[in-house]
Amino acid sequence: MDSYEITANAKLNLFLRVRGILPNGYHSLYSIMQEIDLADTLTINIYPELDNGFDIKCIGRNDIDPQKNLCRKARDRFFSSLRKKAGADPSVPDAKRWKKGIFPNIEIVLTKVIPSESGMGGGSSDAAATLMVLQEHFGNPFTDKELNQLAVNVGADVPFFLYGGTCLCQSVGEEISQLESLAGIPLLIVKPSKGVSTPECFHAIDSKPLPEFDEDRYSAYIENLNNTDKTPLERFLEGKDLLTNDLEMPSLEMIPEIGKAMDLLIETGAKFSRMTGSGSAVFAMYDSEEARDAAYKTIKESPAISGCDVFVSKTI
Repeated sequence: MDSYEITANAKLNLFLRVRGILPNGYHSLYSIMQEIDLADTLTINIYPELDNGFDIKCIGRNDIDPQKNLCRKARDRFFSSLRKKAGADPSVPDAKRWKKGIFPNIEIVLTKVIPSESGMGGGSSDAAATLMVLQEHFGNPFTDKELNQLAVNVGADVPFFLYGGTCLCQSVGEEISQLESLAGIPLLIVKPSKGVSTPECFHAIDSKPLPEFDEDRYSAYIENLNNTDKTPLERFLEGKDLLTNDLEMPSLEMIPEIGKAMDLLIETGAKFSRMTGSGSAVFAMYDSEEARDAAYKTIKESPAISGCDVFVSKTI
């Protein structure tokens, strides 16, 4: 048996703009995704002597169905792609075996911290971690471009987690540009007890005209974001009026607690607060860990967000 342990960090959409619907039916997005230190942990055991089995066990959060986690889909897509590659290229190590579809048994023990239906990409991060372990175990059979395409076929957010850090993500999510790091910003994250259905959220936004998107202003903002003369928080907030989330309004209509959480976070001294992804989690940025920690005490004692999960985190 070969055993691997890997962390799978959550992400935040620092802003998210919807630019329309692509010919394939997916939405074209324009977003800065940011890796944070809140993370799941995966232990992946690979049994070469056993064939084609798969088992996943979930420890931690009881709101997660391990059978619906994207790790299984990641494993299936990886093996399917490896089988095709082995059939086309006999030089691939163990090509004869992979061509026949004979793959080792995979067991995953997933220690879950990232909540589901939060907009923080927990399932996508778990899937990316699975792909990275399999890529390493099988001797890096795919190029970076091939692995990126494989990842987007698993889920729209999965390619980002192959990069991490601070990235501009466009189209379905596979067009990724790494940006100057925004690491070190103290965060509070509030997750209402109810989650948001991403398909429902996009369906709601499709029924209305999209907000205006000024491409020139966003391009200038992204270029300025790479100026390291200022702190990460200062650089990020210089385009504050651009930092909207087009999915926020339909999610607010479904779950009013999202708005209450953002209002409360601003009242505690946060410099910025926004919903991530399609929600329902919201995040707030602070200018110091001391300010963040003081806000955490206030938030935890507030009856306005009773039943919500609250996480202390930072950008990485």
